[in-house]
Amino acid sequence: MIYQRIKIFVILGALAGCSAVQQKVEMDASAAAMIAANAGDAAGAACFKALEPVVGTPPAGLLSKFEVARAGQIVIEDGPCAPLAAGLFLHLLNKIPGTP
Repeated sequence: MIYQRIKIFVILGALAGCSAVQQKVEMDASAAAMIAANAGDAAGAACFKALEPVVGTPPAGLLSKFEVARAGQIVIEDGPCAPLAAGLFLHLLNKIPGTP
């Protein structure tokens, strides 16, 4: 149940950003992949590389927003981010003000 809420917050956060924010998020995903690769964390590097196109593509309309959410869900649940998702999202939730 917590995982579903985390996933919803992540998807809504990705959909709510403007293009400048999305560019920074894409650059952050790229930097995170580089840091993980340099540290020898192959799982982290694969996860962040898989997230780059999802968070870096600004949705143009309803269908593209749906596809961003669907692609993000696939990467997180079944893709290379599955082993890292729970710890990563709990860390991110701790950074959001007002989150219980």
